[in-house]
Amino acid sequence: MQSTSTIVYFKQGLGNLILLTPTLQALAQMDESKKIDICLSSEWNDYRRNAFDEYISGMPFVQNIVNFPVQQFTKKYTVWFYTAHSEHSDALDVFRSHDTINLSIPDWKMSMSHEAVWYFEHVLAMGYDKSMPDMYIPVKQTENIHVLPDNKLKIGLCNGTFCNMMKGAKQWPYFKELAEALKNYYECNIITIGTGDELQEVKADFNFVDKLRFLDSANIINQLDLFIVNDTANMHVGDALHVNMIAIFGGSFLSKNAPLSSTTCVVRKNLDCQPCQSTESFKNCEKNTCLTSLTIGDVFSVCERKLNWIIKNEKY
Repeated sequence: MQSTSTIVYFKQGLGNLILLTPTLQALAQMDESKKIDICLSSEWNDYRRNAFDEYISGMPFVQNIVNFPVQQFTKKYTVWFYTAHSEHSDALDVFRSHDTINLSIPDWKMSMSHEAVWYFEHVLAMGYDKSMPDMYIPVKQTENIHVLPDNKLKIGLCNGTFCNMMKGAKQWPYFKELAEALKNYYECNIITIGTGDELQEVKADFNFVDKLRFLDSANIINQLDLFIVNDTANMHVGDALHVNMIAIFGGSFLSKNAPLSSTTCVVRKNLDCQPCQSTESFKNCEKNTCLTSLTIGDVFSVCERKLNWIIKNEKY
């Protein structure tokens, strides 16, 4: 196999990586080998790293995962790609020292570009002349795949966040009551997905919280008739798979994070204090009115419109 000449440095969240995949595919198309290498920090050892390795290994346009600094660079790359969105580290300094392309892409906070578009503008500046590829999630049959029954509507719930500091600005507090309302009004199965205690009070027909690997969760999401989710990595999974989805937003930037697929409806309060991302309030707000004042009725009315369309136009 022809060796790659492009290496990409990345250290952010799973959702950020999903949004980077159109750019990764474009970089691979520009490489003679049609593949790239991805560099991750070997010091990154929180629970997301296993999901990253699994996800990247399933990308057909990636040849190797390079760990820095334990695994030093053993070959010469001609393209060293990073974005300013990557967290600072010694690896980022190495990439800067090799970078020969001076890009003048404005920071996304200044341009208010969608994150996927902002990444892609970098390869456009490097000479890429095709349209932006779709976000990539490898959905495939595995030995661990769970096939959901088709006799009822399949409604998925996810209320994720990476760290406790973001819970108030991202997690909607009424998923338990919403699940009860959906069960009362529709013949449906409730499927819960995610990690931790974020949906522990929800009575689910199929509870997959903390039970699946990342790509197995993607397989579950791909089977759903409707996915109700906050601003988290699994929202971007549903977006990449064009699942019928309702995305609940609190303090996050819509301009940066909103789903791109036409199959998604966004629900938010539109308060004067929204969005507060990139401010101290995003982590320290004590009221979180943007989410606590978003009622079950607000979300259920959107669910009702979505589900009635699904029942009318699909197999239920």
